[in-house]
Amino acid sequence: MSLELWSTIASVGTFVVITATAIAAIIQLVHIRSSNQISILTIFRKEQEDPEFRAGMEFISTLDARLEDPTFRRLFTQDSVPASLWGYLRVVLLYEDLGYLVKRGILDAGLFRDLWGPLVIAVWNKTARATAVARRTRGLGFLENFEYLTLLSRRFAQSGSAVFPKNAPRIDLEDPWAEQDGSPASSIS
Repeated sequence: MSLELWSTIASVGTFVVITATAIAAIIQLVHIRSSNQISILTIFRKEQEDPEFRAGMEFISTLDARLEDPTFRRLFTQDSVPASLWGYLRVVLLYEDLGYLVKRGILDAGLFRDLWGPLVIAVWNKTARATAVARRTRGLGFLENFEYLTLLSRRFAQSGSAVFPKNAPRIDLEDPWAEQDGSPASSIS
């Protein structure tokens, strides 16, 4: 065989090795991204179980009533957020961070929306008026990633799309107390 043929064979071999290496790298990146998303979602779940976060959720459930007081509303416009609003901040800043991760593509929007879209909407609705007051002094950029996450969740909810796969059969659930509780359906499927 001539040197030119050996050179061509070596070039083709090198090309095959480089292509295989690139494919392996892409596969590895996909796995790393999946692993990172699982880690983020696990951290989020743990945060939700934290007693301080739960206290923050209880605090935000009282916001609408408290915001009727002008003195309380002024707390949201201070340069430094007082410790009395820590419950609010604990909750909204977690969603702000998650919104950032979704916006940057680090966390898949569809994945997060399927798991927690209704919760995002509920938390935004509970905190929206307080956030509006805080934006008087902090500007529109305050909690904009949380707002974006809510927008994505609302769009999905309004689209009427179901999380459950369309071609998968549902399991009939028996509700033995439906009649006793005054519910029209005795089984849910």
